[in-house]
Amino acid sequence: MRMYKCSFDGEEVDLDNPETYNYFSQDVKTLRDKMFTEIGYYYCYVNYWHKDIFDRPDFGLPQKIRVDALIKNFTDNERQNYDNVLWYQEQIFLFQDETENMC
Repeated sequence: MRMYKCSFDGEEVDLDNPETYNYFSQDVKTLRDKMFTEIGYYYCYVNYWHKDIFDRPDFGLPQKIRVDALIKNFTDNERQNYDNVLWYQEQIFLFQDETENMC
């Protein structure tokens, strides 16, 4: 049991409980595509559409650093988890939790 406190509403969820991700697909290819879509949207959002906000060390830059760490974790560990549906679901969940409150 790994409890996680969501950044947006403070809800606590168990990252090891499949019920946490019941709204996600059970298909690895779909999940992988979803993660790449999320990363692409994030990239455009912080590097082009709102670059002025996310380059500010007093405001957006700390979140950008946290999201970049999530992307690094995803890319570093995907090969070992290529058939692991729960792992992909968790990665998307964590990524969305961090990015849903972007300004």
